[in-house]
Amino acid sequence: MDAEKIKDLRSKISIPLDVAIQLLKKNNGNVLNSELEFHNNTIVEISEITACDFELARKFYNLYNHDRVKAIEKLNSRQVIITTKENLVARNEIGFVLWPENRKGESYKTKKRNDAFIPSADFEYVINEFKSVFPLENSWNKSVDEYFDICGNNYFDKETCEIIINKIRHTKTDELKVAKFKNELIDWLNDKLLYADCIVVYGNL
Repeated sequence: MDAEKIKDLRSKISIPLDVAIQLLKKNNGNVLNSELEFHNNTIVEISEITACDFELARKFYNLYNHDRVKAIEKLNSRQVIITTKENLVARNEIGFVLWPENRKGESYKTKKRNDAFIPSADFEYVINEFKSVFPLENSWNKSVDEYFDICGNNYFDKETCEIIINKIRHTKTDELKVAKFKNELIDWLNDKLLYADCIVVYGNL
């Protein structure tokens, strides 16, 4: 293996000697192709770790100057937005924030940000399913909430969430984008219910 090519490749990207040799062998000594493959592999890895698509992973990887750790950190700190709209930014948007809590009323500490935002216009597609479980007894303090509060916190234990999910799943939906929105919400809820005791829905209307 050409020592100068190894040196050239390692000057462009910070990699161990054995990785540099492996990349150059695979790319027939082409330094540029070896560098491109390294970056491509890193983006695939970021995409898998953060559960985002390749293009978004590439965007953040380039944005943070090929810093893999920084890109993962920033991707994991993004708030999930569940919506029918394209490229919505949640800032100053009216709607509902959902997050998981334990029986002590504490949020879970996770590597990946685990709350979600749903704009009010989209929440209208599922609000009746959430309202339908009221009046609702709080599983922890045994108090009874008479109605769904669009301007405050609503607490749903795991069993109640499963009822809501089942209602959403069986509500007829004709529009493809609405069906996709509902499936994304169901997936988010099911994922959090793997470990959460409760889902909180907060309305900022």
